[in-house]
Amino acid sequence: MSKDCQIVAYFDFDGTLSNKDTLIPFLIYCVGIVKFIAYLPRLFPVVICYLFKKIDNQEAKQRTLTIILKGWKEEDILVKAKNFATTHLNKYLVPETYAKLEWHREHKHRIILVSANLAIYLRFFAELHKIDDVIATEIEIVNGVASGKLATPNCYAMQKVIRIKEYLESNSLKFDYAYGYGNSRGDHEMLLFVNEPYYVVSGEFEDYHQLNHSK
Repeated sequence: MSKDCQIVAYFDFDGTLSNKDTLIPFLIYCVGIVKFIAYLPRLFPVVICYLFKKIDNQEAKQRTLTIILKGWKEEDILVKAKNFATTHLNKYLVPETYAKLEWHREHKHRIILVSANLAIYLRFFAELHKIDDVIATEIEIVNGVASGKLATPNCYAMQKVIRIKEYLESNSLKFDYAYGYGNSRGDHEMLLFVNEPYYVVSGEFEDYHQLNHSK
C-alpha cells in the first residue's frame, strides 16, 4: 500500500480488546456490589427471557439499564464512566490485541472502536488511549437525566455496519483500506465489511475470510 493510502482499523471492544464483557462490571461500579445484589431479583427475569429468546439483546440491555440507571443525572453517570474507564478497564485488556492497536497507531491509521457496549464510558477509554473515535450504543438522556432507554439501536451485528456507514458519511470520510477485529457473532457483518478482517480468540488472530470459507 502506498504511503498516501488512507487506512482505518475498526476494533470491537468486549472480548476483542478486553477479555470479558464490561457492561456488568461498569454497572456494579456505578451502584456498588451490595446494591447490585439487591437488584438481582429484578434482573433475573431479564436474564431468563434473554436466554430463552423471549427478548433480544437490545431489549435485555434496555431493561437492565432501566432497572439500574433510570433516574440518574447525566453528570453523575459521566463521573462514574470516566473513573471506570481510567481505573478499571486497563486490567481487562488483551495484550496481543492492544499491541495490534498500537501498531495501527504507530502507522498513523485511524482507529475506531465499534462496540455494542456503552459509548458513555468507551469514549473516556478512547481519549485515554488516543483512539480516534467511538461508535457504540448510546443511552438516552432527557433533561439531563437517564431515561433507562437506549438513544440508538444496540450497536450489534448489522447495526455495526449501518453505524459505520453513517459515521463515514456524516464526517465526509472515505478510506482506501479497512482492517477489522472482532470475536463474536455480533462482529460478523463488520468483519465482512472490511478488507482485512481478523477473528480474535485468546490473543490469536485468524483470517476471517479463510475462517468463513472453511465452514
